[in-house]
Amino acid sequence: MNFLRTVIALCSSFKSYRQFRDQAVSTSLKHLVKLVSVLSIVLLISFIPWVSTRSNRFARWVDDNFPPFSIHDGKITTTAEQPFYASEGDFLFILDTTGKITGPDPKALQGMLFTADSFVVWLRATNSPEPVIQSQRGSLRGFPDGVVNGDYFRKLIHAFLWVGLPLALVVLILLALLSTLLQAYLFSIIASFMERSMPAPLQLQQLLNIAIHAVTPAAIIVTAYMAMQLHGLNLWAVYLVAYGVFLIGATNACRDHDRAGKTESPDFDVF
Repeated sequence: MNFLRTVIALCSSFKSYRQFRDQAVSTSLKHLVKLVSVLSIVLLISFIPWVSTRSNRFARWVDDNFPPFSIHDGKITTTAEQPFYASEGDFLFILDTTGKITGPDPKALQGMLFTADSFVVWLRATNSPEPVIQSQRGSLRGFPDGVVNGDYFRKLIHAFLWVGLPLALVVLILLALLSTLLQAYLFSIIASFMERSMPAPLQLQQLLNIAIHAVTPAAIIVTAYMAMQLHGLNLWAVYLVAYGVFLIGATNACRDHDRAGKTESPDFDVF
């Protein structure tokens, strides 16, 4: 509950940053870890319906376009005429267990090739003057035996989610912590030099506490936009604007508080 009250305070008023300005940096880091963890969980949960929709769409396409073939002991068996091609838009599927085709098709933007005992997925870069194909080859050993159809891929994707989501959560948290701490520290270093010319300068630790807490509203806004899967938005620009507004507003509020405290404190006793 204290965490929720802190988040509400940080998003509602610049003046609320005064109560966090002088605390230990370790306390600010604990808040950042909680924030990043909660938002990462929300973000991953919001993408589960998207993954489910895409996997069902791909599974229906597999049922409509894949030839009859199955995997047994890491090897493909099929009665289809080869090489077999199936495509949709920029995606190309190739099945060839004869060894005639061993690599990606340079004409296809992205695709998947199944050979006798392995598979190749590739993606062709479009922003380079000459076509650059990034590919990854993997072995079919370890894949479950069965007929490769839409239901096979549904089960495979669901099984991957149980393993991939916890790993993705850890990676997402670490990347978010690294990026937010780096930007907060850089701001604090730069601002500490600028504060020397101020009549009531803020210290490096105070600036770092403000910068860490100012991540809260900006991160919430960007997470909400990502969870709603809005298209056409530059999320990095949205984050920078929101972070800059709260960073500058909170810093000024904390500095004005010091000035007000000095002007209101009497320097003599009337008695």
